[in-house]
Amino acid sequence: MGQHVSAVEGFAHGVVGADLHVGADGVPLYLLARWERVDTPPKEWLAELPSRLLDARHRVVPFTGRDDELAAYRRWRDGPAAYGIRWLHGPGGQGKTRLADEVAAQAHDDGWLVVTASAGAGQIHAPSAGPDLTAADTPGVMVIVDYADRWPVSHLMLLLENRLLARATVPVRVLFLGRSDATWRGLTSALNAGHLELASERLSPLTGAGDTRRHMFEVAHRAFQDGDEGVPAGVGELLARPEFGLTLAVHMAALVAVDARPLPADLAGLTLSLLDREQLHWANRYGRGGRLRPDLMRRVVFVASVCGVRPSAEAAGLLSDALPGHIDPVMAADDHAACYPADDTQRLQPLYPDRLAEDFVALTLDGHDAPHPSAAWAGPLLARLLERDPAGSSRPWLSAAMSTLAAASLRWPHVGARHLYPVLRSDPRLAVEAGGSPLAALATAEGVDLDLLVEIEPHLPKGRHLDLDLAALTLQRRLADQRLAAADGPRARGDVHVDLGYRLNVAGHREQARTEMAAAVEAYRIAAAGIPADPDLAHAVMNLAHTQLDVGDRSSALASAEEARDLYRTLAVQDPPEHEPDLAYAWMTLGTVLAALGRHREGADACGEAVQLYARLAESDLDQYEGELAGALGNRGIWLHGLGAYDEALADVRRASAIYRRRAATDPNAYLHEVAASLVNEGMQLDGLRRYPEAVEVMTESVAAYRKLAKLRPDSFEHFLATALSNLSEPLLHVRGIAEALAASAEAVEIRRRLATARPAVFEADLAVGLNNYAVDLLAAERTGEAMDAVAEAVAIRRRLAAGDRATYTEFLASSLNNQGQVQRALGQPEGAAESYAEATALYRELTAERPAAHRINLVTALNGSARALHDLGRHDESQASAEESVRVYSELPAEVRERPGVRQLLEEAEEVLHG
Repeated sequence: MGQHVSAVEGFAHGVVGADLHVGADGVPLYLLARWERVDTPPKEWLAELPSRLLDARHRVVPFTGRDDELAAYRRWRDGPAAYGIRWLHGPGGQGKTRLADEVAAQAHDDGWLVVTASAGAGQIHAPSAGPDLTAADTPGVMVIVDYADRWPVSHLMLLLENRLLARATVPVRVLFLGRSDATWRGLTSALNAGHLELASERLSPLTGAGDTRRHMFEVAHRAFQDGDEGVPAGVGELLARPEFGLTLAVHMAALVAVDARPLPADLAGLTLSLLDREQLHWANRYGRGGRLRPDLMRRVVFVASVCGVRPSAEAAGLLSDALPGHIDPVMAADDHAACYPADDTQRLQPLYPDRLAEDFVALTLDGHDAPHPSAAWAGPLLARLLERDPAGSSRPWLSAAMSTLAAASLRWPHVGARHLYPVLRSDPRLAVEAGGSPLAALATAEGVDLDLLVEIEPHLPKGRHLDLDLAALTLQRRLADQRLAAADGPRARGDVHVDLGYRLNVAGHREQARTEMAAAVEAYRIAAAGIPADPDLAHAVMNLAHTQLDVGDRSSALASAEEARDLYRTLAVQDPPEHEPDLAYAWMTLGTVLAALGRHREGADACGEAVQLYARLAESDLDQYEGELAGALGNRGIWLHGLGAYDEALADVRRASAIYRRRAATDPNAYLHEVAASLVNEGMQLDGLRRYPEAVEVMTESVAAYRKLAKLRPDSFEHFLATALSNLSEPLLHVRGIAEALAASAEAVEIRRRLATARPAVFEADLAVGLNNYAVDLLAAERTGEAMDAVAEAVAIRRRLAAGDRATYTEFLASSLNNQGQVQRALGQPEGAAESYAEATALYRELTAERPAAHRINLVTALNGSARALHDLGRHDESQASAEESVRVYSELPAEVRERPGVRQLLEEAEEVLHG
């Protein structure tokens, strides 16, 4: 078994039996380690600090109060699913970590390989030469991922692709833990495949009825004390309060009850009492020879609670700014580690549980009215911790700090209003650079300053961004309600609908996007009454055309695209520098819609107009317009393919691919989709030219790219993955054989059937494409009965679609009828085959009259099939006539087409009938 190793800070991270995913900076995106039962540290050491006693990892309090949940997770673990994934969420302190630890312990005891995954380079686990994660000889593999809601979506998906899980030969269980399920909602569709068992559940609060809370209190109280003191008075009233649905709250009450009489009246009072005890230990420790005065230890704990665990050298740099100049930061980090141990190469372990750290930060910052002294240095220090480095880059701890501060502000409003929000107002891009999870938490916070969200909005990615799209949509939704309510007229309302529609579209919510764009057009029409050409209306109409096309409403999309082009023509005459780029995009949009309607020549010509405009614009501003030029070239290549002009199409798509690859090298998130799409286009042209090995190479690369994108954002990319797989199957058949081709087309059909079941108007046509290709591969595999089922379903779908939209679907119906004839002939059904070929031939004659370059070769194929089927029936005169027509049409093919591999065979088939 191979070992994968990466060096970080002089230490080697590696794994045996799994993948190690590493970022561009060489630092692992996450670390895997074997779960191990940790012995509870000595009670004397634990008792020094409340945070040690409350840390779930120390298992001071016996597991209690969640027996039903534990049993449910055991049933899940032992269930029949090959790959089960669950997302457990609830507020901090609800008991998620301890429950998951107990689930892990049971699995470990039963022989499972249990693994923990931690974000970043050694956030919890020390660098190692390579834990052995081989799972072959175990009953199953279980992965526990705490703080999953703080991971970038792309990193979570890389984890799920890890060969430890994706290639396991034993059952796999993944348990994600997080405070909210927002990230899970973004993953759900990506994981919605037949071989996965998926579930998300909120860990319910401890019931206030019965003895559940009191029993847990008593168990914890006995665990925390030396003797056997009774339960203090007033506990029942305290535990009945709503906030004591948290396991942590009950444990905090039990810990405070050990030496506090009377008990505080609420959870906030318990927090103050425990933090007082924490700081008392700092003073006592200093009096016994500790090196940091308690006031300085408070600063270090503050930095640790905000920034989290950092490599030792980085921690020393942080503390050099936080402490007076005469204090050695290395000594301070080491003394803090003696109190709050981290791994050997790291420092600044924060307070645990997280809630205690968040409360400590909040109470240290000024602006609260709790009976706990704030620190004048804390606010300025926090601002310095969040500010950029001298080179202008955000700090590596920004995401952790934002997560902590956002969580603290939910309970302590002054954290946001007086400290976090002012920092972000001065540099709103920080909120975006912190990542999707902290940004979403900020956008959904009840007390967030909406004006701050307005300042953040311009810094959101302009296009797709895998880790930020959902957070950007969350922010846009939050602003839309306020803006619509405050809108002072139709133009202002239109602006809101356009912005929200755009974010909905890039996040994959197409139907909702169309609704918003239609509302925008309606509003702008009212605002633009009497104006010959209004830029806002033109923009909205063009966007509406895209969303109409996305949901399958092609006729409406054409009307919108033509209107947008006409509006921008007028505007470009009035102000060329301002509106020529818009006109170019309008031409490209129109070309896309025309091609979707089967009008490929008009589509190619429209894209040609866009290519000319973008090429001229790129001469003066390459960075701005080169990407748009690539898009226009790619689209024109597709429509030229539809016309059979494969060589011209290949030249266009290769120009486009070169541009996208160059741009993706510096910004992969923004251009991965475009690279994948250009590879699909290139493969199509190579396939059309019968250059099958080259087609397989580029199409395989496109499938890999779309597989990654589809796992991250299924609503946006899963149908692209199906298209890439379906296209790949045809050249695979020629190069690697039927088994691989069949696997690709079968997966494409599975994806498309699921999508078409959910949204038939949008995806039924794609399902027919997949079925048509699948039937060809099934026939090659001599599974003729299954091939007949698949192609008959494709014919039925396409016949229905062509009845409503002949221009778009006639050529697709002809293709399926031709394939159906092949299958029927293989089944020994010559009458049915002759009928299918006759209908396909008639349709291809019509299509060839309209677009000869695209369809002559298809007509030859259909005529050959018809000739063979008629020969089988003994109708020799008709068979000869079909073969003669085939030879004649073949002779009309351009010489370069006749010279392509496999094309000559069509002539030989016709001549065989003629001379047979």
